[in-house]
Amino acid sequence: MKKMSRWGVGPIFAVLSIMYLFAPSMISKYYYPFFRMEFIQDKILLAAGIVLIVIGVPFYLVSSIGVMKAYNADRLITGSVFKCCRHPLYASWVVFIAPGIVLLLNSWLDLTIPIFMYIVLRVLVQKEEIYLENRFGAEYLKYKKDVPCILPYGLFLRSQGT
Repeated sequence: MKKMSRWGVGPIFAVLSIMYLFAPSMISKYYYPFFRMEFIQDKILLAAGIVLIVIGVPFYLVSSIGVMKAYNADRLITGSVFKCCRHPLYASWVVFIAPGIVLLLNSWLDLTIPIFMYIVLRVLVQKEEIYLENRFGAEYLKYKKDVPCILPYGLFLRSQGT
């Protein structure tokens, strides 16, 4: 079995996400202020956006370091932020950073960006899941059964395969 790149499906995920973000962002900008979230005070959006980004960046950094170490050692990582979800590197963007940026931009149309990212990720991550199942066998299958895919524990009610 050929070893998967350390980046997994990340580059494809990033390209598709970046390509998509231009449409709602440009529409939002063109029709400003139509898509502004007037129903929420700017201070609340700003605070929530900053909090999400402040949580997301360390989550991303810790998971990036974990992935690199595990990849170099050719082992499955299940500790640290990987106890929260199986793909914390992607989750940091989908759950924290992208929604945080969207809140700072104050456009409800841009809220489709993290939704799009989540849907694309759910499709793409299957390739990594298959690789990890083949590579680590029963160890990964148990981990997969016990830990949600993208949505971290504690943030949402856990459902199988989330």
